[in-house]
Amino acid sequence: MISHPVEGAIFALQQRALDTCDNYELDRIDRALDELLRNPSGESTPAEHRVRSAMGHAYEVLERRKAIVPVVSLHAENADRGATVHDYSVIEISEWLRVEPGIPPRDRKLLQALAGGHGAESLATAEEVSVKRVRERISRARKMARQQWKASVLAA
Repeated sequence: MISHPVEGAIFALQQRALDTCDNYELDRIDRALDELLRNPSGESTPAEHRVRSAMGHAYEVLERRKAIVPVVSLHAENADRGATVHDYSVIEISEWLRVEPGIPPRDRKLLQALAGGHGAESLATAEEVSVKRVRERISRARKMARQQWKASVLAA
């Protein structure tokens, strides 16, 4: 029988799968769901911790897969079919940034813009504020994100 926390974790992961179009994230969710279904009992651990734990284990499996399977370069004629991402840590941080509930929406938007390649100058122009003000916001948002990262990811 599936416990209520596991049921909640499965539901949360299924919702997450519906919200993403990223194949890497879907693979992680699939592996996390497999883990939860292999261990359906246990009332003591809350659903959010089970999700985080299962996603962390799925990340480790995918990292081991990367170490085993060599990366093959795409030939020029196949270049338009897709790209190979070599730095999964960037994907991991971007996904964490997207779903972390402790990050205010304004800071999330700012940090996602930075991750997307925008600089303080382009953000200042878009928001019609001074570059100095945008740099202050960036500094505060990064500090808050580091604290959230330490509290949520490193503690797990």
